[in-house]
Order: sequence, then structure tokens, then C-alpha cells
Amino acid sequence: MTTILLLISLLLHVVAFYFIVVLYSKYSTIKDLADSQRDLLEEAEQALTSFLIEIKDENEKLLQNLEAKGLENSTNEQDEKKSKVIVQSRGNAASDTKQEPAVFTDEELPQYLPKVDEIEDIIEINNFSQKNNISFEIEAINLHEKGHTVEQIAKKLNKGKTEIGLLLKFRQK
Repeated sequence: MTTILLLISLLLHVVAFYFIVVLYSKYSTIKDLADSQRDLLEEAEQALTSFLIEIKDENEKLLQNLEAKGLENSTNEQDEKKSKVIVQSRGNAASDTKQEPAVFTDEELPQYLPKVDEIEDIIEINNFSQKNNISFEIEAINLHEKGHTVEQIAKKLNKGKTEIGLLLKFRQK
């Protein structure tokens, strides 16, 4: 009887040592993986840091160049006449009426526009009439009833497929 108990004890010790070895190998692989990830993280951090330093240096050079050009522009502005910004807006095509242009002097201009001689913006506003005064929802539903797909309806109405799909889902009864 003692021999059987000793054999069972020996067998249990062997199984226990086997599990200990397996667990240790898994632990070591996880530790190696964590170490390699830590190294990759440090490498990526160093790369990003060097990239940010390069960007910072380029920004400083750009600011120095802009300041140097700004000083040159300020001396040139004293010799030249004051620059003006003209903004024209035009009404819709049916009423061809024009508004008076707005004029600003150099004192009113922002700092990032030191040497602007003249800027002219023309804004056209057109009234778009809908086809037969039908809303796009009703037109989408009519097209769907005629057998058009969601993609065809979206393309015809210049709307998104998702928008048309949701509209048709909510309108379905």
C-alpha cells in the first residue's frame, strides 16, 4: 500500500513540475512580448519626438522669414499709398443691382494682410427654383413608387444614399 501511495505522490509531483514548467514558459513568452512592445513604443516615441522637433524648427524658420518680410513690407508701405480692400457683392441675376463697395484703410486691416493692394470679391447669389415646387421628399417617394432603387434616386436628386434610405424607411407604412 505504501508503494502505491509513493507512486501516486511521485506521479503528482511530476505532473506539478510539468505544469510549473509550462506556466513558466508562457510567462516568459508574455514577458518577452511585453518587452518587445515596450521597445517598439519607445522607438515610436523617439521618432515622433524627433519629428516634432523638426516641425518646431521649421516653424521657427518660417516665423523668422515672415518677420523679416514683414519688416521689409512695413518700410515699403510707408513709401506707397495706402492699400484698399474692395468687396463687391452682386445681387441675384434677375435684379442686376450692385451695392457700393466697402473700403478699408491699412489701419483697419488685420496683421496677416500687411501688403494687400486690392482684393475684389464678387459674390453671385442665384435663386434656385425647385422643379414644379415639389419637395425632394415627395419626389423621392414618387421615384421609389415607380420602382427606382435608392442609389438611382440619390443620384437623380443629388442627395446621399443614406439620406434617401432613411427617408424611405421613415415614410414607409
